[in-house]
Amino acid sequence: MSLRINQNPLAIGVHRQLMNTQHSLDQAVTRLSSGLRINNAWDDPAGLAVSEKMRAQISSMTEAERNANYAINMFATAEGALATIDEKLIRMRALSVEASNGTLTSLDRSYLDVEFQQLKSEITRIAEVTNYNGLNLIDGTYATGAAGAGGQGVKLHIGTYNVANQDFYYVNLGDMTASGLGLSTVDLTTTASAQSAINTLDSAINTKDTERTRIGSFVSRLQATVQNLQISKENIVASESTIRDADMAEEMAAFTRAQILMQSGIAMQAQANNLPSIVAGLLG
Repeated sequence: MSLRINQNPLAIGVHRQLMNTQHSLDQAVTRLSSGLRINNAWDDPAGLAVSEKMRAQISSMTEAERNANYAINMFATAEGALATIDEKLIRMRALSVEASNGTLTSLDRSYLDVEFQQLKSEITRIAEVTNYNGLNLIDGTYATGAAGAGGQGVKLHIGTYNVANQDFYYVNLGDMTASGLGLSTVDLTTTASAQSAINTLDSAINTKDTERTRIGSFVSRLQATVQNLQISKENIVASESTIRDADMAEEMAAFTRAQILMQSGIAMQAQANNLPSIVAGLLG
């Protein structure tokens, strides 16, 4: 190798290596401090694009899971009201059986009918006041074909995209008022009307039981939806972490290596910078 005074290629080369080492050291420090392998788009452009899509999907899955849980709470509200209505219907049927007995006088039946009518009114009241976040659930608002719900029912959006019957679907809730249960004109004032009331109440109880069964099946379905979302999110989070998160052990090794190279590089830079003075000594 020739010796020069005006130019020092060795020092320039050592400086270039020092800059590369500095870059590696900076990168290791950034990753260790943030916990992320990708901190800027230039760290891994393709990986960033993939991970950003995954992050959007993870966020949407989290919201979809919340939506499903909101729907479960809504159905639980409706089911609780139906359980109360169930008690009223059972009592009304018992009163109907009692009023059908021929040993009672008309006055006796009128006493029974007073309670019967109050229970009927209470069923309607419960149905009309049962709501979740402002949605009237069992008063017929979301019954099939109801004008108030546009004929579709309550929309449940429990997916991350916008595909009908996959990411969202509609559910209808029955009319559980006294009118909806067919009890509007029922009374216990005569033996015949009391006997007719028994059959009407059996039909009303069947209607109510059918609705409770439907609600239970909706909740069971939504619970499966929540579980599936949780499993899917868990795996996508793991994949996104593999792409974006830093391997702390690997980055610590890179940091240590860069530190050692930086120290040795600085020492070699000093030696390389000293070469021109050695050449100048040859002239003496």
